Amino acid sequence: MARGLIVAFAVIVLFATAAFGSDPDTINDYCVADLKSSVMFNGYPCKSADMVVTSDFLFTGFRGLGADTNNSLGIGLTPAFASVNYPGLNAQGLGLVRFDYARGGLVPPHTHPRASEVLYVTHGIVFVGFVDSGGKFWSATLTAGDVFLFPRGLVHFQLNVGNGKAMSISTVNGQNPGVQLIASALFGSTPAIRDDVLAKGFGINKTDVQMIKKSFERAM
Repeated sequence: MARGLIVAFAVIVLFATAAFGSDPDTINDYCVADLKSSVMFNGYPCKSADMVVTSDFLFTGFRGLGADTNNSLGIGLTPAFASVNYPGLNAQGLGLVRFDYARGGLVPPHTHPRASEVLYVTHGIVFVGFVDSGGKFWSATLTAGDVFLFPRGLVHFQLNVGNGKAMSISTVNGQNPGVQLIASALFGSTPAIRDDVLAKGFGINKTDVQMIKKSFERAM
């Protein structure tokens, strides 16, 4: 995977680095993030009321052509999170991401340990799926206007199966949902997981494990 794409996923991981567990309910009408503050506790501190402006509640970052899809996976990510570029979402327990897909673009299997995700396709044809804890695979082929749910913590993916570009917008019910890419977590971790663990776990030999690990080293 290209370094730039890994960095993009890392941004999603670090939406609000001080937030852990489920998001608490806000005790105010809103708590617009003070991104200049160095103090964080389960989110950013609130701006003072006289510093809040209308643009804090407005996000226009999904306009235009979207993020670059010229990478090994053929996807581009545009986040809309309190700690990144949408301060009005602070303490609301919400975050959004725009996905742009080149033809054949893939959001690889991953999980969000602290949030459920609802995906809405704006255009194109996107094949999506997740696997539940009983091993059952749930999938659907979505077109513009369709919505699909990925339950909290379950492995899921998205694949553009149309003849052209596609786009979707996801909403997660957590300010810091977390994201863990399955393949890179197992074969690209630092320090590396033992070859014999991965070989036995996947029913392959150590040579195959080493080849897969090297592919992640090249991608980095």
